[in-house]
Amino acid sequence: MKRFVIIHTTPATVPTIGALIHEEIGECVVSNLLDDSILPEINQAGAITPGVRARLFALLGVAQTIRPDAILCACSSIGGVMEEGATFTSVPVLRIDAPMAEAAVAHSSSIAVLATLASTLEPTSDLIARKAQSAGREVALTKRVIEGAGALLSAGDGAGYDRMVADAIVEAFKTCEVVLLAQASMARCMHCVPAELHNRVFTSPKSGVAQLKAF
Repeated sequence: MKRFVIIHTTPATVPTIGALIHEEIGECVVSNLLDDSILPEINQAGAITPGVRARLFALLGVAQTIRPDAILCACSSIGGVMEEGATFTSVPVLRIDAPMAEAAVAHSSSIAVLATLASTLEPTSDLIARKAQSAGREVALTKRVIEGAGALLSAGDGAGYDRMVADAIVEAFKTCEVVLLAQASMARCMHCVPAELHNRVFTSPKSGVAQLKAF
């Protein structure tokens, strides 16, 4: 039976990503590694700190001992560090946002990147730029942090969070052709987005999990 390890920085993604893996892959074993100290430290420092990097590399080491077929990073904020760590691991390490970035670049050269955490904005934008360069395409990026959305979710106002993110998506379409949601957790708002816009909004959970089918 296939075994996968998912590295999380928030407990919010543990049940949703796990359920999606079983839905997309079928019967398999999913092990979750969570460090919820990482995002607060990144946001306070405004950058990946040496301590965060050390803890993430340690998590990769622990993940390898589980002997999975692949390791999936569920957090875009730490995607770059996971790519660094992949160079010294014996197990494939995947970014949940990589397929989303590739699809957005293939679809349009005018992309709005939305995030509710500042820590996610630049890593995701950097990923898009590298995917565009690899594909030989030029892209124009518009970047925005949806201020206040995260606070709503933390306060338990999921409906308010969904509406605020959905409103930001609709607003972004006034100047861009496609919208990319930088965080996997943002995909929950899609039920509030007009159906006619869905095929131009790129989210990471489903496409990111689908990568595991290759292992």
